[in-house]
Amino acid sequence: MKTLYIISKGINKPSDEEIRRLEAERKVPRWTLLEDVLNADLLDERYLMEKPPAIRKLLYKYLPTHFSQIIEALFIQNRYNAILSQSEKVGLPLALVMKYLGMKTPHSLIISRITSVYEKRTKRKMWFFNKTKDTISRYLIWSSNQRNIAINEIGINPERIILIKRGTDQLFWKQDSNDQNMICSVGMEARDYPTLVEAMREVDIPIHIAAGQSRGELFETVKKLYDIDNVPDNVTIGEKTLFELRDLYAKSRFSVVSLMPTDSDNGLTAILESMSMGKPVICTKAEGQIDVIRDGETGIMIPQGDPLAMREAILDLWNNPDKCREMGKKAQEYVDTYHNMEQFAEAIKREVEATVQETKGFSKIVGKHESAETVQAV
Repeated sequence: MKTLYIISKGINKPSDEEIRRLEAERKVPRWTLLEDVLNADLLDERYLMEKPPAIRKLLYKYLPTHFSQIIEALFIQNRYNAILSQSEKVGLPLALVMKYLGMKTPHSLIISRITSVYEKRTKRKMWFFNKTKDTISRYLIWSSNQRNIAINEIGINPERIILIKRGTDQLFWKQDSNDQNMICSVGMEARDYPTLVEAMREVDIPIHIAAGQSRGELFETVKKLYDIDNVPDNVTIGEKTLFELRDLYAKSRFSVVSLMPTDSDNGLTAILESMSMGKPVICTKAEGQIDVIRDGETGIMIPQGDPLAMREAILDLWNNPDKCREMGKKAQEYVDTYHNMEQFAEAIKREVEATVQETKGFSKIVGKHESAETVQAV
């Protein structure tokens, strides 16, 4: 089986050989594992610059990347048994165009969330989901709350939207440090950093907040962080590379994920990375953040927007190192068992293969039906 895997990896990414070398040396997470398991060709920025015919390559120089990926996918989709999109910006419009053109290549879409903290973005995504809900073969999602929204509010067939466990590279996110003299907070979207900064006032514990730009965009939540007056001396702020981020987790006793009200699982990436590093997580109770942290076992859940409750939880873990270590051990075991990279890749492969088998089964049924009609006509 051959899969067309649509993903955005960055125009200036290293060569494939360099990426695999960095993965082997544990300098980056194992990004290539999924494409290897799927036997996939990547339709990313590099593909657009190197593989298409000259006239299309020239066209793509003047178009936004996601437009170019949609156009190229339409040209080459019939070479593949299946399409997997890990970009809603590409996958949803592509599915809509394929629908109107009558293209039947099975198409699965990995989605992190349907709703957004931004109302306009939510309405736009809802429109696309409504238009493609009977066209996309599989939606693969890791938020149970978002899956319920898709079923109950959009009407997506439950058999088409599959709940999978988000994977994190449990080999990369491992590092020991004897110098655990701080805590950390990581991430940008849907973060409530004013509450976290307020919680850290009058607390003699160093904390670094790793937040900055994402693909050139500065989230409103991060802008609010940088706009806070009189940030305590124990609070430092600044983005980190992946290598630096792993070192930050290693030097931290635990991490804090302070969230705004959200019906999605915002903060999941930071939570899984932290837990994989053997660090418990203090996290805001949110409607959508319900699938990973076990309150009192692998982390502590606190009320939204309550700096006193957050401060109490922070002091509790800081002043009880044995409790902190035990929770961190359980957190690491949980990620290694249920959210490792291998199970994530295999789960996606299983669902992509299922779409191909379903398409073959449908074709056989149609073929038999057409043959019977031909015999009757004769």
